[in-house]
Amino acid sequence: MLRLHKDKKNEKEREQKKEAVVKEQQEEAEEELSVLSKKGKGAVKKIITDVDATVKEAAKESLKQLRLLEEGRCPECGRKTKQFLFTSICPYCGWSSFISPQQKGRMTVHLKDGTTLQCDSTFDTQKGNILCIRDDVVRMKVPSTNISYIEFGWTEEEVAERRKQKEMEETAICDWCGKTAHRAEMLVTFCAFGTYQERYLFCSPKCMLSFQNQYPMRIHRDCYHRRCQECDECIKKYYDTSSKKILSVEEVAKET
Repeated sequence: MLRLHKDKKNEKEREQKKEAVVKEQQEEAEEELSVLSKKGKGAVKKIITDVDATVKEAAKESLKQLRLLEEGRCPECGRKTKQFLFTSICPYCGWSSFISPQQKGRMTVHLKDGTTLQCDSTFDTQKGNILCIRDDVVRMKVPSTNISYIEFGWTEEEVAERRKQKEMEETAICDWCGKTAHRAEMLVTFCAFGTYQERYLFCSPKCMLSFQNQYPMRIHRDCYHRRCQECDECIKKYYDTSSKKILSVEEVAKET
């Protein structure tokens, strides 16, 4: 009962602190708006319009980056990334992303003086500091120059589970016959039967041709024999269509 009372008290204190921060930000915003309003409503309206435009551009950029990541592409330069069990690395521009262990306290920051810091996760500020986070709280800010290396405490069970998951991610199902195969071995075509571009995977030219014969495209689009980069007839969902396969005359003749 005492523990429950303490938890409620701590939760109430956290909410009060959060409200204080929000209130402070609101007061600051109101003060800035007051200054702008003295210059006329036009100035305030312009700021709001600029903010809306910035948010929209940021949302578009975020969506683009997510789509690139889904395609195994670098969100910075757009080139193919190297995929490891817990890490994605771009060998061209140096971008990288990694997964931290789920269990708490499994990241160890080794300092150059021989001491260590246990963290749930770390964050690189890109300004020469590493933030050590525990229980969703930034506990320490350590200059990168003081760090020797950071160790990730993965267990063998987690590694085995991730290997299995990665194998499933790299397996795809043929959109015609339903056969499973390694994604890299699949033939790919992008086409739009409606407004949006879709991607279809096939395990063989025969399946791709059967699909195309069953679902012919409208002449003005001609998705099957046209590069997506050369077309603006639909709303693009995929930024990288370099894997698209266009069957040659010889391949078509071979499969018929």
